[in-house]
Amino acid sequence: MFLRKCLFSVCSVLILSHVAVADDTPAGLISELSGKNASSWAGLQPYGVSIGGWAAGGINHNIDNPNDRSNGPVSMTDRAGEFHLYQLNLFIEKAVVKGPSWDAGGRFDFMFGTDTRYTQATGHWDTELITQRDLRFYDIALPQAYVEVFAPIGNGVSGKFGHFYGIIGYESVPSTPNFFSSHTYSFKSSPFTATGALFSYALNDQWSLNLGAVTGADNFARDLGAMSHMSGLTWANAKTGTTVSFSVLQGDVYKSQRSELVYYSAILQQDLGKWHYVLQHDRGTQQNAVAQGQNAEWYSIVQYLTYQMADTWGVGVRGEWFRDHNGIRYSAGAASYYAMTAGVNWKPNSWLMIRPELRYDWSQAQIAPFDGGQRTDQVLLGADAVIQF
Repeated sequence: MFLRKCLFSVCSVLILSHVAVADDTPAGLISELSGKNASSWAGLQPYGVSIGGWAAGGINHNIDNPNDRSNGPVSMTDRAGEFHLYQLNLFIEKAVVKGPSWDAGGRFDFMFGTDTRYTQATGHWDTELITQRDLRFYDIALPQAYVEVFAPIGNGVSGKFGHFYGIIGYESVPSTPNFFSSHTYSFKSSPFTATGALFSYALNDQWSLNLGAVTGADNFARDLGAMSHMSGLTWANAKTGTTVSFSVLQGDVYKSQRSELVYYSAILQQDLGKWHYVLQHDRGTQQNAVAQGQNAEWYSIVQYLTYQMADTWGVGVRGEWFRDHNGIRYSAGAASYYAMTAGVNWKPNSWLMIRPELRYDWSQAQIAPFDGGQRTDQVLLGADAVIQF
């Protein structure tokens, strides 16, 4: 009942808010086959409401053929020799019009697949929609359900209210923006979603600011008294193709004890013609992370370099060093994890993306982290396909 009420409220705002005509350019598989957007079929086009989604599925081969078929501690693409639907994501959205007057909109996302195990929020929001016994590694997540309001104050203020993706990190939970199919250790250790309020403001044509109050990392309603602030500052120079951003999440995880979590991410992006370079540094600390008096610290450096050979082809490499200083984020004790990934991004048409990759992970750890504690390194051959509707 609570979920139905939330969905009804979000959809009501989407339809009854200020009418704005959505982009009528066909995009996605449905448009390719029919010549119409999904929102046109549903009769929502006149209201500025769009509906759509994507499906991402793939397979990984682990050279070591682990008995438990686990690629852990690699996340999301964590099963060896098994084809999985990583994400089936459907959404309904009314984007706000950032113009001279007030406007309102919002978005609701439904996700099914194996990635949902990593994207659910604590506090009985989406953690018990499917039991693990029923569909093994598959579950349901509701990663976004928010209302957004635009106010023509100064250069314009946008505010999100509800449950939404956070602003920390370079890689994203939605599969479509990512160059690689697999994810970094840093991504798995960062906050995915937040619940609360987040405000965005463009200071000028180069500087933008985010300020928010949320219930913590990947939390919906657990320990509501333990609030956190989430903020970020971004500088973008269109002439040089440079973007620098810094974002932070800080606050107690539990209201009954000191459990302050501080997580920040600093990102540099540089366009060099067809080249795109990214340098990311993350650091997280948490007091009483596991037991009273046991604190945690982890940090990482990740670099990406991609080259867009043509409109349909791109190649890239990614390198990472992740330090689990206290052995809390993973289960191999104090450890350093290293990963090198090389991949191809092929888009034969507007609705299909294919991403083969080769990944090598190795470690310096107290306990061997790969192949069920048998090995200190592993090689993964993976490929997935992303279809946009």
